[in-house]
Amino acid sequence: MAVTRFDDYKGKYKHLKLERDEDGILLVTIHTDGAEVYWGTDVHDNLSSVWGDIGKDPENKVVILTGAGETFIDREVPIPDKSWITPEIWLKLHADAKRLVLDHLEIEVPMIAAINGPARVHSEQALLCDISIASEDTVFGDHPHFSVGVVPGDGMQVIWPAVIGLNRARYMLLTGVEIDAQKALEWGAVNEVVPKDQVVPRAYELARQIAKQPQLTLRTTRMLMLTELKKVMLHGVSHGLMTEGLVAIGTGWQPTKVEESA
Repeated sequence: MAVTRFDDYKGKYKHLKLERDEDGILLVTIHTDGAEVYWGTDVHDNLSSVWGDIGKDPENKVVILTGAGETFIDREVPIPDKSWITPEIWLKLHADAKRLVLDHLEIEVPMIAAINGPARVHSEQALLCDISIASEDTVFGDHPHFSVGVVPGDGMQVIWPAVIGLNRARYMLLTGVEIDAQKALEWGAVNEVVPKDQVVPRAYELARQIAKQPQLTLRTTRMLMLTELKKVMLHGVSHGLMTEGLVAIGTGWQPTKVEESA
């Protein structure tokens, strides 16, 4: 397997701050200009690429994923280009979106989501982690899909049923209902809810405990736990994205900004 080193990629990504300590714990903070992230193609490209770099670095022992500022991932940037989505455009989006999800699952060391606030956009990035710690003000939703006429085919239709059950997931994705931190804990989407200023420290506490295990144990355990999810996601995200693209092209859907939360 090709190997990467931290120095090769730690400063490579505009929207990701990467910090690794002496215990091999890698903190990945998603941001826009150092503050809370506004999701767009650049952020999408950064994340879909960094998972490959992280996965090929043998010195990573645990990965923590969090957001900058007050939110995890909660807003999207306006897209100025209103041209029609073509099959050629969607084919590239399809490839990038698959990497965003599947390369996340290819990382062989345990991953912890430190969900530091609302996560109404691409919440699958948190849910794909092995452990999820949420702040008390966390809110989950799926703003970019069904509620605006878009098929939730990028993995949301796979991961939400996996973590909260099929009936609850269908209800959430079809109605646009939002789930607060306590409901997410009750339904099994997160493992712990803590005060906002304790989200990352708690993630580090768990990461240090986990990182004490031998490398072989760390890597083979995550690989083993994800075997079935990877099978389902491989089929689901490829088929789902093609369905999403078919509907987008067929309906003439145009991407719009997800409005800021009140």
